[in-house]
Amino acid sequence: MKIERLLGIIVLLIHRKRMKAVDLSRYFEVSERTIYRDIDSLNRAGIPIVSLPGKEGGYELIDGFKLDKKYLTLDELLSIQWALKSIEKATGFENISELISKINQLIDSVPMQDKNIQLQISHSNTSLQYIQTIYKSIQNCSVIKIRYVDHKGNETERDIEPMGIFLKDYHWYTWAYCLLRNELRVFKLTRIIETYNANRYFTKRPYTIEDIYEKEEVKSGSNIRPFTVCLQFSREMRAQVLDNFQKGEIVNNPDGTIIVKKNYYTIDKAITQIISFGNKVRIIYPKEVIQKFIKCLDDIKQLYKD
Repeated sequence: MKIERLLGIIVLLIHRKRMKAVDLSRYFEVSERTIYRDIDSLNRAGIPIVSLPGKEGGYELIDGFKLDKKYLTLDELLSIQWALKSIEKATGFENISELISKINQLIDSVPMQDKNIQLQISHSNTSLQYIQTIYKSIQNCSVIKIRYVDHKGNETERDIEPMGIFLKDYHWYTWAYCLLRNELRVFKLTRIIETYNANRYFTKRPYTIEDIYEKEEVKSGSNIRPFTVCLQFSREMRAQVLDNFQKGEIVNNPDGTIIVKKNYYTIDKAITQIISFGNKVRIIYPKEVIQKFIKCLDDIKQLYKD
């Protein structure tokens, strides 16, 4: 988004002092023309950015410039503060503490109720370790070797060129170019067994996070027509239903039971979620899901036969 890029340009110029338009365009993966427009927008907003000519030239902020709170609303500052605190807890990056301190200085007085708002992002110690390793790899453009367990339980060793880290559904992932498969891949950090330094560097490839989104959408079956599963829950499952389904999928019956109609792309994904509710849910339709669910229960029973 443009507002995020504009704020990013300011932060980069504060820390790196001077940057060329071509370097900014590569960093944000946009055209130089877009960067020129961004600089013009910042100047019109009162941010004093000057352009210096020559081989060593580029854009820089006028000496003595400080990011003042007049450029951001209190709500925006608080949003940045909460996000940074959450990232600090989840990743352990030491340099974030200094950035949080700078943001705090911009907030003169915050109502007590606002100070009590926090976003907690949980993580395992293993994820924290790998987040820091992968972050350094991205910064240094260094190849890392990982031992990885896929969704089928198979362990492989592969060299990857990390490009980014993201959080999805309370789990950390890295998206990287996999030199074993010669394509973009997404790796779940909790499935990484070990990492090693491959002792070589890579040149950043011309991919963006959007390429991963498109790849994952196709992989997840977004090009396949979904099917609807109708579920009936008992009264005491109301809280769990609200936790796991959208309000538009839920109908409360007069007798206290709850009907949920949810779209799935694969029967396996439907079964995985439904079985987590134990004996507090009944599948109304479709028949194929009911049959697969019963077979799954029979397979579980077989595990406990003498």
